[in-house]
Amino acid sequence: MAGTVSSLGIGSSVLTADVIDKLKANDTANMITPIDNKITTQAQKKSALDLLSSLLSSFKANASTLSDDTLYQKRSVTGNNDAVSVTALAGSAIQSFSVSNTVMAKKSVLESGSFSSETATVSSGSGTLSLSVDGSSYDIDYTSTTSLLDLKESINTKAGTKVMASILQTGANEYHLVLTSKETGASQNISLSDSVGGTLNNELKTYDVSTNPTGVQSIQTASDASFKYNGITVTRASNSVDDLVVGVTINLLQDGGSTNIGITQNTTAISDEVKNLATSYNTLVKQLDDMTLSDLTNGKVGIFNGDNTIKAIKREVTKMMTSINENGQSLAQYGIGLTEAGVMTFTKSEFDAKMSADPTGLEAFFSGSTSASGEYTEGVFGNLNALLDSYTGSSGLMSTLTEASKNETKALTDEKTRATALLTARYDTMTARFAMYDSI
Repeated sequence: MAGTVSSLGIGSSVLTADVIDKLKANDTANMITPIDNKITTQAQKKSALDLLSSLLSSFKANASTLSDDTLYQKRSVTGNNDAVSVTALAGSAIQSFSVSNTVMAKKSVLESGSFSSETATVSSGSGTLSLSVDGSSYDIDYTSTTSLLDLKESINTKAGTKVMASILQTGANEYHLVLTSKETGASQNISLSDSVGGTLNNELKTYDVSTNPTGVQSIQTASDASFKYNGITVTRASNSVDDLVVGVTINLLQDGGSTNIGITQNTTAISDEVKNLATSYNTLVKQLDDMTLSDLTNGKVGIFNGDNTIKAIKREVTKMMTSINENGQSLAQYGIGLTEAGVMTFTKSEFDAKMSADPTGLEAFFSGSTSASGEYTEGVFGNLNALLDSYTGSSGLMSTLTEASKNETKALTDEKTRATALLTARYDTMTARFAMYDSI
């Protein structure tokens, strides 16, 4: 207020500051408070729209997953044990087979004779150590100053893609160079040879029980894996075999293993998604009912009471969930139904029985199918996903409603600013005018 007066009017004390404040409060209640109430309502609608958008998006995610044919291509594997482990890619053939008489593929492992330390020299002169593995040869030069540690590092630098060199301390003043092939298989055996006239210590030359008992020994010979697949002997260089059955990898874990493998459709993944869909639907519908509630008797009114646009969301979604297609199929036949109270239920036993009896028919109804003539028919969840996209898409219904609420809030805020300025100017003028009268 511009200035403070205790009494206005020519000595009458009729128009006082308290009276002006009361007049202004009355005008504020008539002009400003209704706008504030509308702004508060718009804020509540905005929060409700945000919640509704989130619930619709969650429901759409479930519908989208159930409409995606990759869900129906997932596979389960039975029969895995400590000796054999099998994995199957999505879409691999449903089948069964046996694996027996497993023999693990092995790496080549060489161990040198003993050196007194890592820094002990490996030669009295110069030369070249040749290392052969998997059809390739690697030359490692050495001199009289080359230590065991130097040799290890040179081997890893030159042949590191095929061989790993390390130093193993087996006791006091006992150090051994250990060479291990990177891969398994008979072709991975490692061999060492010195150049003509070379001076490598005996500890790095070929072991011979009579002439060089301190030389390099083969601790493990590289070998191929083998096993029987449905009784047929199979050999591979690796313990992981992925080229025998399309989309299937057989991993050998122990020697002497056997098992019977079954590859089936992963029905659990599908039923879990249907269960999630039912949960999302019930949460969404409960919120829609609360938001559009009209219980005047008990004084309960939803934020979107009387809003037919919001009411239509439940109506359209429920209509699609209870529809029957041209082949007479409905979700109720798959254990997905609605109670009288509108709650969606999922009976897994009914679903499993239907899935077991006709998995192809279920996939076609849920996800869609292509006829022999090439005509594609969308599944029920594909249609539901499209409907929900019309709500949650970037230019969908929820975006339109949210933008409208935002614009309405801005318009109300601008209206409040104008009304507040008008009211302030009015009472500033009134106060100044009667202050002047009082001074006269």
